Amino acid sequence: MKINYCVTEMGLVGKMPEDNPNMRVLESQILAWDAEHIPISKLLSEDTVYEGNVVVVLPKGGVDKQIIRWLVENHFDTFKDIKSKFTGQVWFYQDGEAGYWNQHTATLQIWWYNNVSQCDKILCPNETDIKYYKGMFPDIPVAVMRSIMANVPGESTALKEEKAIISGPLTREYNGLQQIIVAKQFDCPIYIPPMGQERMPVDSWTTANSLDVNYLDYTDWKTWMINLRTYKYAVNLPGVTAAASFSLNCAWHGIPCIGDKKADTQSICFPWTSVDYNDIESAVKIAKRLKDDEEFYNKCTDYAQKAALKHFTNEKFLELVEKDNGN
Repeated sequence: MKINYCVTEMGLVGKMPEDNPNMRVLESQILAWDAEHIPISKLLSEDTVYEGNVVVVLPKGGVDKQIIRWLVENHFDTFKDIKSKFTGQVWFYQDGEAGYWNQHTATLQIWWYNNVSQCDKILCPNETDIKYYKGMFPDIPVAVMRSIMANVPGESTALKEEKAIISGPLTREYNGLQQIIVAKQFDCPIYIPPMGQERMPVDSWTTANSLDVNYLDYTDWKTWMINLRTYKYAVNLPGVTAAASFSLNCAWHGIPCIGDKKADTQSICFPWTSVDYNDIESAVKIAKRLKDDEEFYNKCTDYAQKAALKHFTNEKFLELVEKDNGN
């Protein structure tokens, strides 16, 4: 089925530019669909009716976020209002982990559940998410919306330096402390990417020296991918599992990544360095082996690059979203 439109909180109106410097996963997916993007605030503030099918990504955040507060106060039946704007099907994609809304108020959880209950199909980031959504919404088809990357910059064959990178800071969302413990097994400098000022602990920079880590400056996605290719090791053991684009970024550049096997990007690209949630013991052992066993390191590198090129393509993405899993 042709997806004609995508609705998110982004300000873009129209087609996704191919030269977008912030071509992250969702932007790449919109480009793969060749869909028109409509900001959710614009859609619900006008009387236009659009011909075709749409994928809707609800904004994430609490009631203190302006767009969330506006939707709850003015469009509590958000999906009912959205469905009146399109002649075709309305699909929902959860940008974030299964159960994301559980951390917010009861009002927001009810708002989310009632709205998703009205969609024609649910898309989720990973195979492991399917049972969650089938249990919550048994009458709605569920499919995987696989992570992809468009127009990746930088040669993946760049010379790698003796340094490691983890996927995020010391928060519940990223489990940064656990990731640092694993990365220390590589016995090299450790770097942490910023994930937005509001998602960083306020004492991140003042404690960096005591942890012997380095925080990176925020960059656009294109610069991030060019810089990432120089790292030799990576760790991605977050507290929650969503699109896990970090693992896919690493696979593209052939950087062995130790990560949570619940994420499709991790388990498919890195079968020998994937562990169960919170299995730090196994992660530490794998890190030591990557450092000491060159043959194992090269095996992980080669496999990851081939898997990324085979399983995370536009064609595979479009094939999987058409599936109905068990409905």
